[in-house]
Amino acid sequence: MTRKALPIYFEGNKIVRISDLPMAQSSLFSGWVQPSQFLVMNEQKDLDLVKYEEYEYWYQKYFMTEKDLDNIL
Repeated sequence: MTRKALPIYFEGNKIVRISDLPMAQSSLFSGWVQPSQFLVMNEQKDLDLVKYEEYEYWYQKYFMTEKDLDNIL
């Protein structure tokens, strides 16, 4: 089973770098996340960083649910 990633703390905020996620999560999450959810760093949108809460929501609501369905089937 793939574990939930830990947050990175940056300037008092919890973030996650998509490229640091396990391969299965990285691929699925990057396809799910909306362009407006990427963080702006140095006045440019960083397409690898999102708020940890976005990842956490996806992990609980989508990733774990999908894994549970796979185990049932």
